[in-house]
Amino acid sequence: MYIGQTSKDVLRWPRPPSPPVIKLEVRVDAEYGMPSTHAMAATAIPFTFLLATMNRYKYPFELALVFAVAICTLVSLSRIYTGMHTVLDVLCGIAITAVLVTISYPLWDAIEAFQMKNHFAPVLALTLSFLLAINYPELDHWSTARGDTTNIVSAGGGATLATWINYQWNLIPDAVSAPPYEMPSLTIELICRMGARFVIGIVIVFFARQAIKSVALAFVCKLAGVSPGDKQARKLLWVEVPYKYITYTCLGVVGLALCPAVHRYLSL
Repeated sequence: MYIGQTSKDVLRWPRPPSPPVIKLEVRVDAEYGMPSTHAMAATAIPFTFLLATMNRYKYPFELALVFAVAICTLVSLSRIYTGMHTVLDVLCGIAITAVLVTISYPLWDAIEAFQMKNHFAPVLALTLSFLLAINYPELDHWSTARGDTTNIVSAGGGATLATWINYQWNLIPDAVSAPPYEMPSLTIELICRMGARFVIGIVIVFFARQAIKSVALAFVCKLAGVSPGDKQARKLLWVEVPYKYITYTCLGVVGLALCPAVHRYLSL
């Protein structure tokens, strides 16, 4: 996502002109268009999930592949339909992701082991995510791109810290058998437990975000000498990036360490 977002502000290819295109989305209209980061995410998420689980769980691989292709296709087509991207934007987004996944796939196990076992992994992840965010390409006009990118890389740094915490503190129970694992039957009890985990997780993340964002914004604005209520000041580099970095780094830890701990405590 960082590569996709920064590429937009380096290439600076405009989105499809309106008219003739009718744009159905306005929030990110100020961003540039090449490549489509929605297409990148819609390619990366289902296919990395497929690659990460195909040897760990027993399920019909062909059906999962069709599902992954369907998600990628539908999301990519939606970006063209809403007038936010050209066909070339979308195809380039898919291609970039395919190359990155192909290159990185052989390294996944080594990266995971480093994240869990190396004592410097959290420091490296948190430092790298901040440096990437603060050195985002200079904008010729303000858009949501830098803030959204900060959210993404910061959450990744927080997730790395949470992964390290879970392993170092033995918070994740050991598997009782070796993979591949059988998929559990979809019973009413399991559906209820899934629903409970989802609702509890969303509630925790929602309230954590509200609290952390308020504290982080007030703290950063005080250091910068601006008012937290000044919307223009919140767009400044040394306000926008630090407060979003703090907020979403913490949320990465909340989502991947605190929420699972609460679920285990509640026997969910």
